[in-house]
Amino acid sequence: MPTKLEFSTPEGRISLSIDDVQFMAYDAGELAMKSTRDFVGRMRAMGLGELAETYARLIAQYKVSELELREAREEAEALLGSKEESGTIEKRIMPRLEAVRETIARTQIDLRENVERMAALSAACDYPLHQIPGYRPPARTAR
Repeated sequence: MPTKLEFSTPEGRISLSIDDVQFMAYDAGELAMKSTRDFVGRMRAMGLGELAETYARLIAQYKVSELELREAREEAEALLGSKEESGTIEKRIMPRLEAVRETIARTQIDLRENVERMAALSAACDYPLHQIPGYRPPARTAR
């Protein structure tokens, strides 16, 4: 059984293997950017799935909002040549755009809070590693 470190974090007291602590301290952000699925899976295995699942949900919401904006733009472009363009744009498209704008604003706030939680957890994981006598962070190569 791998050695576990038990320590306090902003998420509460946790106990993780040294490999998991190193992952949170040094690699979690990069994996989240490369593969949300792998990131969520790894975080679930560590008992931190809620945090990762929230991140994944918020990223997905951004992508849905982007699609909704494209659809509204395409509909507005199609209406520009129409005689009833201004009324239709004002009645159909503008309310949709306002709803998407509000969704994006909420998603930004929630995503910022989620990323700040993960950053605080990452920083909290770095500290106990440096308390291990002779510990050196894993070597990183330029990518």
